[in-house]
Amino acid sequence: MERKNEDTSLLLKHLQEGDERAFRTLFEEFYASLCLFATRYLGDREEAADVVQETFLKYWNKHTDFDDYRKIKSFLYVVVRHACLNLLRDRELRSRIPEEWIEDSEQEFRNQVMEEEVHRIFNHAIDKLPLQMRMVINLSLDGLKNSEIAEKMNLSEGTVHAYKKEAYKKLRISLKDYYYLLPFLLFISR
Repeated sequence: MERKNEDTSLLLKHLQEGDERAFRTLFEEFYASLCLFATRYLGDREEAADVVQETFLKYWNKHTDFDDYRKIKSFLYVVVRHACLNLLRDRELRSRIPEEWIEDSEQEFRNQVMEEEVHRIFNHAIDKLPLQMRMVINLSLDGLKNSEIAEKMNLSEGTVHAYKKEAYKKLRISLKDYYYLLPFLLFISR
C-alpha cells in the first residue's frame, strides 16, 4: 500500500542523497501510473513511456531539491502533463485535443491524478495477494465469469469462488484506510 511515514522519510532521505536503489523504488512505484496518465493524453503507449522516462530523468537531475515526498509525486505528474501537452502542440494536433486539457483545468488535472493514484493503490493491493488469488481477481476484473476463470486456470468453479471471496476479504483489509476511495474503486473494478 502507501508506505508508512517513517518509510517515506527514509526513502526521501535516500533519494536526496542520490541513492540509486531508492530511485529505482520511486520509479517502480510510479512508472505504470504515470504511463497510463500520459497515454490518456497522447494515445500512444510507447510515446507515453518515453515521456515518463524523460520525466524521471528530470526529477533525478533535481533530486536534491525535494524535501517532501508529496512534492516529488506532484512534480512527476505535472511534468508528464506538460510534456504531453507540449508534444501534442508541437505535432499540430491542437484541434484534436479536448479544449479543457489546453485550458489548464486544475480540477480535471486533480481528477486525473486521483484516478491514477486509485489505480496505483488498488493494483498494489492486488499485487500483494497470493498468486492464484491475484490471477483470479485480475481475470475477474478483465470481465471473465467464474466458469471462464475456472476453465482458463484449470480449477473448479467452487475454488474460483473461494479464491474471489478470500481475495475480496484481503483487499477490504488492505484497503481499509482508503475508504474515501470507495466510489473510485467501485468504478474501476467494473
